[in-house]
Amino acid sequence: MNAPDPTRFVVGPLDRTRWFVPEQLTPLAHTSSYAGLPEPVRLRYNQLFASCYHEHFIYLETMLASRILPVLIERYADEPLAERLRLFIAEERVHTRWFHRLHQVSEPLLYQDNYHYFIQVAPLPKRLIEFCASHPAVFPFCLWIAMMIEERTIPGSREILREPEKYEPHYVALHRLHLADEARHVGYDAELLKRLWPALNPVMRGINRWMFVSVLREFFQLPKRAGWRVILQLAKEKPEIAPSLPRLRAEILALGREPAYLSTIYSRKREPRTFALADGFCELRRLEESLLHPAGVAV
Repeated sequence: MNAPDPTRFVVGPLDRTRWFVPEQLTPLAHTSSYAGLPEPVRLRYNQLFASCYHEHFIYLETMLASRILPVLIERYADEPLAERLRLFIAEERVHTRWFHRLHQVSEPLLYQDNYHYFIQVAPLPKRLIEFCASHPAVFPFCLWIAMMIEERTIPGSREILREPEKYEPHYVALHRLHLADEARHVGYDAELLKRLWPALNPVMRGINRWMFVSVLREFFQLPKRAGWRVILQLAKEKPEIAPSLPRLRAEILALGREPAYLSTIYSRKREPRTFALADGFCELRRLEESLLHPAGVAV
């Protein structure tokens, strides 16, 4: 298999009059205050949130390429699967380079050598996730998260490509390239999970199920941290919204009790392959219910 060509995506001057991602992908767009914000504020929020949205891709792609996949290549070294996983790593590294370069041009004050500005994981959770990712045979919940997030990107990219004239051309081009690889990557994730999950004993399946749901809820669902930092950055650039921050904070946190909003992130409609695979394992058959009706929302 041929390695991906990183020169397929080149960034030039951006059209900053256009949206970067669909409004429905942004949490603030689901609040009652959003419609009352001036359009320049909504546009700038959309552009900032696009970087936060992509930072999640970079986080997962880096975890796959640097920790999960190298271990599994060694595990399956004598099988054809190992070569496919090497290509998987090469593609994820190219994707990371593409998104980072776009961020450097889009937000030069926020990104230079740093790949993350909005995502800031505390040291202890960071070490825990890195340890688990480095032991995917024991903690395959990391692969479940990767599969869920990678499949989540597919409908988001399709929404951009459905109205390409509405969005900044470089963002359209990159999502088109990213989409071309992601469906295959979701298939690789599924193949690995079909091998790793049944090998766990019932106790470890229960632990992994709890960790899978807990990490998704805490870091990849409600915008309590990275998503809120987007709004704080917006307030720095648009100080006229600063008096509204307490109300915006309350409305953002309230989204965690709204199944209609939560279904725009994780649902059978948006990630059908992940939920279909989960249905094959008794521990995960109520996965969608757990994500759409969380027991509570931590502040």
